[in-house]
Amino acid sequence: MDGAFENFKEQVRSAADIVEVISSYVPLKKRGQNFWGCCPFHGEKTPSFAVNPGKNMFYCFGCHEGGDIFKFIMKIESCGFMDAMKLLAGRYGIPVPEKQKTAAEIKQEKQRERIFQTNGTAARFFQACLLQTVYGRQALAYLAGRGITREIIDSFGIGYAVNSFGALVTSLGKRGYASQELEDAGLAARGKSGFYDKFRNRVMIPIKDPKGRIVGFGGRVLDNSTPKYLNTSETVWFNKRRLLFGMDIAYKAIRSSRQAIIVEGYMDAISLHVAGICNVVASMGTAFAQEQAALLKRMADEVVFCYDSDSAGRRASVRAVSIARAAGLKVRIAGVPEGKDPDEFVRHHGKEAFMQVIAAAQDGIDFQIEETILQGDVTNLAGKVDVVSNILPFLLECKSEIEAAEHIRRLAQRLTIDEGLIAEEYRKAAKKGGAKNEPVNMRLPQRKQANAGQQAEELLLAVLLEQPLLAYECLETVGKTGFSTPQLAQIFDKLCELQAKDAFTVDKLNDALEDAAQSALAGIRTRQIPAGDANKLLADYLRQLQRSYWEREYEKHRLLADEYERSSDERFMDELVETQRIKDEIKKLYGNYK
Repeated sequence: MDGAFENFKEQVRSAADIVEVISSYVPLKKRGQNFWGCCPFHGEKTPSFAVNPGKNMFYCFGCHEGGDIFKFIMKIESCGFMDAMKLLAGRYGIPVPEKQKTAAEIKQEKQRERIFQTNGTAARFFQACLLQTVYGRQALAYLAGRGITREIIDSFGIGYAVNSFGALVTSLGKRGYASQELEDAGLAARGKSGFYDKFRNRVMIPIKDPKGRIVGFGGRVLDNSTPKYLNTSETVWFNKRRLLFGMDIAYKAIRSSRQAIIVEGYMDAISLHVAGICNVVASMGTAFAQEQAALLKRMADEVVFCYDSDSAGRRASVRAVSIARAAGLKVRIAGVPEGKDPDEFVRHHGKEAFMQVIAAAQDGIDFQIEETILQGDVTNLAGKVDVVSNILPFLLECKSEIEAAEHIRRLAQRLTIDEGLIAEEYRKAAKKGGAKNEPVNMRLPQRKQANAGQQAEELLLAVLLEQPLLAYECLETVGKTGFSTPQLAQIFDKLCELQAKDAFTVDKLNDALEDAAQSALAGIRTRQIPAGDANKLLADYLRQLQRSYWEREYEKHRLLADEYERSSDERFMDELVETQRIKDEIKKLYGNYK
């Protein structure tokens, strides 16, 4: 980043009063050093959301979301970092430095704005055709038959393209829009005798980006002719991977509930909104993309996919689970009964029945496992082996060992296979794939021990935030023991990188972290460091890290020894010897163990 950008960022950070800004969204009351309120990112009645003006940070002790003023604006406004900075800059009257644009960039920007204008004018034309002409009566009757009211028509900007090859081209031409501009926007096509309307005799549904700008259209036939849906062709400004239909309307409900329901098509989403279910968006087909997952992650914790119940919809749901989980979202799959799609189901059975379907939605990985089993042949051993091999990639996506262990336990029962054998295949796959968190033991240490270990890790990092020079004294120990979460490991690594460059500040560390690590950093900064010599505290925490490491190693090899003994594997003795060696090591360092 250049110096001008860094100066601008720090100017905004310094000017923004975090209490003033957050209190414009959340009522806050001062108590001690913090200001407290109910968290805007998850539902709660007792305030657990703290804002510390001295440290210029917020942290929720309930959902563990936290960070600086930029992070708060990004979360609450569902925007990116640059937009958050610009919003705060505007609030405090700080001019945004303008980047010198090239001639090509200026031309593209003007073209993009013209496309938005063209689409907006076309949308108004389509809606006028629907509401104010005799040609639209058939389309109005069709929409009324689906329960779509005038209010919904206005909310979604629904219109009608008349059955004419030149109505739109002629009308927009009179308003100063060249036929080439309509072709660029995907509204017209070029034929032998000139330009003609691409959409004819269709209900027209504008597709908007999250800022509410119309970037394209979906046209739905009124009868059974094909294609049922006709969409704007993919362009720079209309990229379905980066769009979710209805997001401009649904984002408030999604942010409030922290849940998004994802359906396939426009009419599914519109019908659910008609029924009063407002946290719904459509992926505009069955291909859910990483970009869409990232967009949802800004405002939701959980997504529920409610695709059609046909084979294509179920296959798409299997793929979507992995994509959404990779973005850090909790995922469930809702199956609409009787093979109906969400649109048909909610129109026949109503809101309450549909919400029961959502409440009963299946865990994402459970759905992937069940679908894989249904597609395989589990009547013989070879078929079961193939099914397990196909399921392993889903298990490797688990965020913790205990989650994977629970799925393995249920899978073993479902296939009547020894749980230890599936666990061993899982370990081999994890090692072969180079997983970041290699799941070597299938059970966690006791909760009390795990909490003590992570507490020591967080207190160690809290000390290093105060005295970053001490990080060099931790490198050898941490290099061997690691941290219990990737977020804590990232904080330590980035702290060391900044310190090595003699550039460490807490703000720079925060800026260098990913979203989840920023929240972890905010939680660490809420910890009170015990009074005493920093070097002695550091030694105590490093000692606890070592103890936790050896205990994890002991548990890993003990479990392997148990599994090998059950399966009469000769490696049993090697693991038994290793467990004894670790016990001796712990005894040397800490006294009697077990």
